[in-house]
Amino acid sequence: MSKKMIAVFFLAVMVVAFALPAFAAEGGMKVAYVDVAEVFDNFQKTKDQDLVLKTAGEAKEKERTAMTNAIRTMEDELALLSANVRASKQEQLIEKKRQLEDFDRSTRQQLAEQRDKVVREIFQDIDAVIQDFSAKAGYDMVFNKRVLLAQKKEFDITAQVSAELAKKYKKPNPNKAG
Repeated sequence: MSKKMIAVFFLAVMVVAFALPAFAAEGGMKVAYVDVAEVFDNFQKTKDQDLVLKTAGEAKEKERTAMTNAIRTMEDELALLSANVRASKQEQLIEKKRQLEDFDRSTRQQLAEQRDKVVREIFQDIDAVIQDFSAKAGYDMVFNKRVLLAQKKEFDITAQVSAELAKKYKKPNPNKAG
């Protein structure tokens, strides 16, 4: 049954793939596609946010380096201590290592959440521009290039969408408090 359903699905996709261009040409349907990945990668906001995330990551890495250096120093000191003093210092060392693990875990989570939020925001910006641009230009359908098996370059509106997106983006002022 499963193979039959897959075959029916592919048959339906093929029918639509061959019928849509004929229908579009016949009925005057206006169709285009956008390389959303290219728009995302070339969008200045993406580049700006990558830099923000990189800077945040580097700051966290400096904190982590300071923590690991403190642990190494404690380990070196521990080797020089007498047995009775070593036991209490050993507990402190274990606590420092636990703090480092907690720091690593929370940092990864914070940076991932920050990145996810930014990516979601950027894709919302891109989607809004595509919706607005396609409505103004009178497109009936706009596809993401990733879902197309074959396409003609003349239907590509990636450059126009990127230009509209760039016009709407206001780069944040780094000198402005906020």
